[in-house]
Amino acid sequence: MPRSPWPPPAPALVVAGLVAATPAAAAPAFVPERAAIVGRVGDGAWTDAPTEARADQPAELAAIVIGHRGGRRVVRAPAGVDQVRLAGRALATEPLGDARVRWLAVEPHGFRAQPARNGATSAFYSNVSTEPATFGRWLGFDHIDYAERELAGWGAPARIPAAVTSGEDGAQPVPGLGTLRFKLELELDGHALASPGAEATDTFGVLPSVHRVSIRRGDDFLGWLSSYLLVPEVFGSAGGGRNHQTERYTGADCADVLVGALRRAGRTDLDYTNVASLPDFAPVIVHATALDDHGAPARPIAGVRPGDLIRIDYGGALAHHTPRDWDHVAALWEDRSDPAGPLHGGPDGQLDGFDLVIHMGHPRLVIEPLSAQAPATVEVLRVRQK
Repeated sequence: MPRSPWPPPAPALVVAGLVAATPAAAAPAFVPERAAIVGRVGDGAWTDAPTEARADQPAELAAIVIGHRGGRRVVRAPAGVDQVRLAGRALATEPLGDARVRWLAVEPHGFRAQPARNGATSAFYSNVSTEPATFGRWLGFDHIDYAERELAGWGAPARIPAAVTSGEDGAQPVPGLGTLRFKLELELDGHALASPGAEATDTFGVLPSVHRVSIRRGDDFLGWLSSYLLVPEVFGSAGGGRNHQTERYTGADCADVLVGALRRAGRTDLDYTNVASLPDFAPVIVHATALDDHGAPARPIAGVRPGDLIRIDYGGALAHHTPRDWDHVAALWEDRSDPAGPLHGGPDGQLDGFDLVIHMGHPRLVIEPLSAQAPATVEVLRVRQK
């Protein structure tokens, strides 16, 4: 006869004729992996894609933490952020909880902060030679220098307005317009996390993983051009497809920034090009005309309108400073006239030194009177409709 087990097993607890279940195992703890930034425009979706908004649209950023609980991916987000899109995939969120947050801006230095790694001799970033004997020769991608600036210290809210501000006085000709990147530092449940910042770069500049906010004046060409304010000048900007520096908002030269804005406004049929090739899609409507030292034209230049392109061949001390027929290009930003004249500075439909132009200067986009580019010879081009 088999022996009975010793000690005997504990009797099962019987409640109302049922055997009670064994206590459930504790739920696995949340393990944070990384912090990230999501943004939204108006009532749109929260997403880790770049936050691009018109100035009249509310835009906001939020701090999130991505991790796992057991084998399940978990996203924790502040109140009101119930769903996010990460890499295009919609995910429900859980409450962020008691997190400490700090926000920083990631900004490019306008002029390079250290010697060029590709041998460029200009103070601004350049992928090509600016020396007279070798002008335009490819040097390789210049290295763009970045720095971080605190926007809101520890204890900041986990949701903030997506506002674009410059850390350099006078760098932002229109307050609130342009491009700025954001970094997040966060402490949660004893873990210190940070989203990518100034260290996250590749050949073309700062990586797309550093959250970009671009605020524009409108949806037309000039509106999208204003979103490139604060983007540094890179002479000979380049790159293939989505990695073109202008496409990624990491850098642009005078022609590429215009093409980039046109592409954003819907002209995706246009390829990045140089000043000489602009007439391929923007025919000349006013042929070469001299401007004197004050920007007054040798003959009236009538019929111009905002958004027209202005090719510039410098005169005076800058004459022949490049071997090209046309040294530079700008776009007409605002038609103005002599403040002391009959229109009191209002639009007159004529191009002269009083008009405001937007162009890639040193070291970034500027908006200034055309007279600042004089003396020069100019011609006016108008982009052909698609």
